[in-house]
Amino acid sequence: MTVLNENEKSRCRRHLGYPETNSISVYAMGTVIPMQGMFLLESQMDALSANGADRVRQLLGVLDKMEEKMIKAACYLTVDRIGDIQMRPATGRQGTDLLETEYLRWAKRLSDALGVPYYYYSEKFGGGMNVRVQR
Repeated sequence: MTVLNENEKSRCRRHLGYPETNSISVYAMGTVIPMQGMFLLESQMDALSANGADRVRQLLGVLDKMEEKMIKAACYLTVDRIGDIQMRPATGRQGTDLLETEYLRWAKRLSDALGVPYYYYSEKFGGGMNVRVQR
C-alpha cells in the first residue's frame, strides 16, 4: 500500500473538481450535503498499490502541464494575428476550449485510475449549483 503525500492528494482533489476542505461534507443553500465521492477519494488515495501510485503521479504531471498551458494560452485569446494586429472574433472554439477538452479527458483518466467519480458539482465537469434562467 502506497500513500500519496499531502501535495499529491491536494492535486488529485483539484484535478477531480473536489473542494479543498478538511470536512467530508459541505453546505449548499444552508443544507449539509454529504460528499460520498470525497470519502471514496480520500480512502482510495491511501490504498494505492505501488504501480497505481506511479500511474496517479504520471497523470498528475500531465494534468499540471495541461493547466499551465491553459494559463499561458489565456494571454493570446484576443489576438488572432500580430502583424497589422487583428483581433480574434468572439465566436468559435478557442485554443483554450480545445485544451480544456483535453484536460477533462486526462482528469477522467485520473478518476478511472483511482476508481472514484469526479466531483459532480464541479463547474469544470459541467455540474455546478447555479442554473441559468431562460426568458
